[in-house]
Amino acid sequence: MPQPVPIFDAASYILENSLWTVTQLELQKLLYLSQMIHLGEYGRPILAARFEAWVYGPVNRALYDETKRFGADPLIASNIQGSSRTVVARTHKEVLNRVVSNLAGKTGAQLIRITHLEDGAWYKTFDPHFRDKEIPDQLIKEEYIQRVEHVNAKTRRDQ
Repeated sequence: MPQPVPIFDAASYILENSLWTVTQLELQKLLYLSQMIHLGEYGRPILAARFEAWVYGPVNRALYDETKRFGADPLIASNIQGSSRTVVARTHKEVLNRVVSNLAGKTGAQLIRITHLEDGAWYKTFDPHFRDKEIPDQLIKEEYIQRVEHVNAKTRRDQ
């Protein structure tokens, strides 16, 4: 069973595979969605990191502290301290590649809407008075299952 990847290494992997167009806000959301998918599909986290429920969605504080100085400018892998070479597990690469190919072209606003699902993990955790409330992995996993069930139900209705 592969060990979770350090968040800076996964961030470097996403940046190197997304044509260098990802801002720090978008990177936060892409990593969070990677965590959600891996928890939902494999039952364990892809990242050795936790996310907090902030106003604009899930945020990893260490990554935020490292990238906030870039504001809304696109990041490059050399802007952060990680190495994409440590992402070697098949499931890790598969999930990160899927996130990059399906979501890296979305704007920050679009990604915020995706991560702010009513009754989702961020929604259940967010408290405007406490910016550092950690989003539990169990809630993230439950949100993934809820999303899959919603898509499957819609597919059955449309057939």
